[in-house]
Amino acid sequence: MTEKSLSKSQVNRYGFYFFASSLAAMVQMTYVTIFMTDYIGIPTGIVATTLLVARVIDLLVGIICGGIIEKARLPWGKYRSWLLILRWVIIFSLVCSFFDTSSWPLAFRIGVSFIGYMLMNVSMSFTTNAYYGLGPALAGANLSDRFRLSTRGAQFSCIAMLIFSACTIPLVTLLSPIVGGGNAYLAVSVVFAIPYIFGCRMVSNLCKDCDPAVRTGQGGRPVSTVTVMDMVKSVIRNKQLLVVFISYTIYYVALYIFSNLGAYYFTYLVGDFMKMSYSMTVSMITGFIASLIMPKLGGRLGKKKAMVTGFVIYAATCACLFIAGASWILYTLFAAGGGAAIYMFTSFGANYFVDCGEYYLYRTGKDARDVAISMFSVPMKIGMALGGAIATYGLTFIGYQAHMHVDSVFQNRFLILMGILPAALVLFGALVMGIGYKITDHDAQMYAEENAKKAAAKSNLAEQRIS
Repeated sequence: MTEKSLSKSQVNRYGFYFFASSLAAMVQMTYVTIFMTDYIGIPTGIVATTLLVARVIDLLVGIICGGIIEKARLPWGKYRSWLLILRWVIIFSLVCSFFDTSSWPLAFRIGVSFIGYMLMNVSMSFTTNAYYGLGPALAGANLSDRFRLSTRGAQFSCIAMLIFSACTIPLVTLLSPIVGGGNAYLAVSVVFAIPYIFGCRMVSNLCKDCDPAVRTGQGGRPVSTVTVMDMVKSVIRNKQLLVVFISYTIYYVALYIFSNLGAYYFTYLVGDFMKMSYSMTVSMITGFIASLIMPKLGGRLGKKKAMVTGFVIYAATCACLFIAGASWILYTLFAAGGGAAIYMFTSFGANYFVDCGEYYLYRTGKDARDVAISMFSVPMKIGMALGGAIATYGLTFIGYQAHMHVDSVFQNRFLILMGILPAALVLFGALVMGIGYKITDHDAQMYAEENAKKAAAKSNLAEQRIS
């Protein structure tokens, strides 16, 4: 990789955004399902359908948001504007998601939850893609700096999840007798979201000079010449992008099946919800240590081998959950092992998709890198929609009822749903990536450098014509 040029302060300020966004999103991501079923009394089938519809809308927005970001001209820059505007919408969405509507008619309960969930995730689609767009703008063609930015983001995210896992359940337990169970989730979610306001501002200030301005004549770039059809073709015809996209999608479907069932595992199989906090804290401590070590291993393996190896280890730990049964200690050991392994490839972050965008630009001359970057969040959206639906509909299928007594038959079915199914999916994702992905790290460096040279030549030519 090329020599580093960004300072540690720049890397840390960029990475802090991931701390703030992870902390803001985790309460809804982890507890919205059980909040809807057990706190405001919406039946599981209706919860599954409500979230599925919201997630499909979110998915559609996630697919087109890269094109919208590419074409839109907002007052504070191509990318920064989304961070500065939508941070306030995200705070409002959390209030809707955990507002205690238990005394309201069922339709109103469903509607408020739907609005909160959809607004949160649609807004995050834009802010996350804008954030990922700022990474290459800040680092330029320097792949070492791109890797440093994504790795530091993963490390900050791990710290956020550590705080979340250690504090959420104790805080909810502490506040519940005072404000009620539903309002306790609301209070915690809003408090955790406050750093996000400052995280958006910090990244915005950091990237003020490198984010393309909206007005030509002020250092801004000309209006994009990439058409909507070019954007569509940049996805359909980019085989490497499709391989990464499919692999990531399969992984996220498995991940969200697992994560959506965690609260139910501790509530019904373990019988002690507080132990979820202990388990998650141990996993996050392990994850933080892994976030310091595994990226170095991933860097040595390269992007392709790092993802395939991480997938295989994660699949093995998921399968072992069936052996763990109702033992939360074994569950924690396996979950911690799988969580540590994924840092081999998650430390690369959106760089898989950035590389595919550079590859397509190098091969075709069409700059649809924003579209490629936007595709990074789409697998997560599909995973949330499909994985969440499989988990929640799966609960209904295996006979779950709120406050039920668990027998051995239900436990085995639950563990197959939570462990064996995700393991099979992730193994298939490893197979797709291993066979289909062809871009080496050396190739990615060459594509980025050549594209940067061509862009600089065009810019110099344009300046000469003006002068």
